[in-house]
Amino acid sequence: MDSSAKILAKRYARAYMDLDGKAYSAAAQTASLAKLEALRVVFSAAKPHLKILIHPAINSGVKLEVLGKVLGAGITGPAADFAGLLVRQGRFGLFEEVMRQCLALNDIFCGVVQAEVSSRYALSEGEVARIDKMIGCVTGKKVSLSQIISERVIGGFEIKVGDALIDATVRGRLDALRAGLLKG
Repeated sequence: MDSSAKILAKRYARAYMDLDGKAYSAAAQTASLAKLEALRVVFSAAKPHLKILIHPAINSGVKLEVLGKVLGAGITGPAADFAGLLVRQGRFGLFEEVMRQCLALNDIFCGVVQAEVSSRYALSEGEVARIDKMIGCVTGKKVSLSQIISERVIGGFEIKVGDALIDATVRGRLDALRAGLLKG
């Protein structure tokens, strides 16, 4: 996906989530999560018909009819209306990226930072809790930590928070040692 499409998806997400200028509260968080869930339900229902909904040769009237049949009478509300808007604008192909952007906006609104820890084997609950606490202390935000089991990690672990990567792997240490030996 090119950068202009990502920018457009971010704009659609900001318009759908409507969080600008709102103060964080439990009620606002609940409403935000309800919007995300509604969007997920609409996307899950429409995903099997994605080829039809994004095909450039099919006019938007037919696409809206298909979307209406896919969603049925059970799925209505702002998320269904939003999907209809994307179809009418010829932007339904952005739906998945819009969802990603909505999740990111919700995380920012709720003060949550997404983090991934990659290791060869599953980390113990104590290790995960220490990593979670460390990231929380550094960022000052709540942490949503996901654990990834990766065979490319020989030993140790990698932590990715946003664009930052903390490499505490055996391979990383060996690469640093090699770089140090080649320098000096």
